[in-house]
Amino acid sequence: MIDLDVSGPIGPTSAPPSRWRWWLLGLLVVLLLPSGDPTMPPAPSVVLDGDGIADVRADGDGLYLLMRTAVAAYRMPGGARRWSVPVEPGGRLLAASQGRVVLSVEGPATGAAALVGLDAATGAQVWRRDGYLPSLPSGEGPPGVLIARADGVIDGRLLGLDIGTGAVRWELGTSSVRRVLPAGDGRPEIADLDPGGTLLIRDAGSAAVVRTVALPGLGAVDGFDISGDRLLVYHFERSTLLDSSVFDLTTGRRLWRHTDMAAAGGLWWCGTLLCTGSVGRTTVVDPDTGDARWSISGWTDLGPFDAGHMWATEPTPNAADPALGAVVLDAVTGQVVRRFGAWDVVAALPGHAALVTDRNPGGSLVARLDLTTGAVTVLGRTEHWPAPPKCLATARLLACHRERVSVWLL
Repeated sequence: MIDLDVSGPIGPTSAPPSRWRWWLLGLLVVLLLPSGDPTMPPAPSVVLDGDGIADVRADGDGLYLLMRTAVAAYRMPGGARRWSVPVEPGGRLLAASQGRVVLSVEGPATGAAALVGLDAATGAQVWRRDGYLPSLPSGEGPPGVLIARADGVIDGRLLGLDIGTGAVRWELGTSSVRRVLPAGDGRPEIADLDPGGTLLIRDAGSAAVVRTVALPGLGAVDGFDISGDRLLVYHFERSTLLDSSVFDLTTGRRLWRHTDMAAAGGLWWCGTLLCTGSVGRTTVVDPDTGDARWSISGWTDLGPFDAGHMWATEPTPNAADPALGAVVLDAVTGQVVRRFGAWDVVAALPGHAALVTDRNPGGSLVARLDLTTGAVTVLGRTEHWPAPPKCLATARLLACHRERVSVWLL
């Protein structure tokens, strides 16, 4: 223990002035204090500002930001800016992979759509396709391929463009009813349904046919969707839904047909089950029989969890706090079997997990939620509040953005 008030040796040297005593005491306190609270979640490793940040992509050690009038590249982990190039307002950041950053833009004079591939190292334009739009949401295309359609044309023609060169890998002509199916747990697929009753399913990376199903007695079809081995088809007349049917794709046999659910807003896939209903209330339907299993009120975002269970989010009872509580439901009964607390689910993570945030004035926690055990691992804290941020996660980093981008190194 150091006593700063003990006098020095007897002699001609005088004691330090009072102000020096206080300065030395303050310095000692600072040196003895811990450098930080080890229980506090870490602040972002890097925070990047931008003018109206609209989207973020990551590839390798590069982080790419789309802003209101520019797209910029940053090197991780330090966050040094590599380059920035101007873009017209309203652009979309589609992909960052294989040494390319791909954008959807509009011409400044004509407003015509175009797809542009930039060199990820320099920002220089490598290729450009005028008059085309993407056909899948950002980040959902097959590896190395961008699926595109002609701007203003809705006849079903599609192109598969090589992300590296912009060259056409494959091209499909017109189709009466065509769907580009998101990846889900596998690769994206392209499905063509012929009025004669033939369903062709193609690999979206090569356009090669991987499955053919004959559907006797199909009838008129205006739209369809697929989940596993079940095909949902629906028929409209003057924008009014008339009927919905489900077919077994292993046999081609129609399982059932309904007209009474048209008034309720039709059917849609919520995982491997079907859902129907309106705002505030949802009914879960058995895809094999068409019978209603159970209904829920006030819950949103129903989807698959694991065999026999569904995932949903539930508003908290406190109307002043808009945070969402995550729940797991029994798919047979609709009963809640597990609650995860008031977390906002902002992204899916590998390993049966979700990226979640809470909402606290002054900063939110960002965490990994294990969907099997309910365990929450806090990854960091961010200033994003009150609305949850948009986030992406890779093996190397976690980036969340609203007005600015917060980056944590994993």
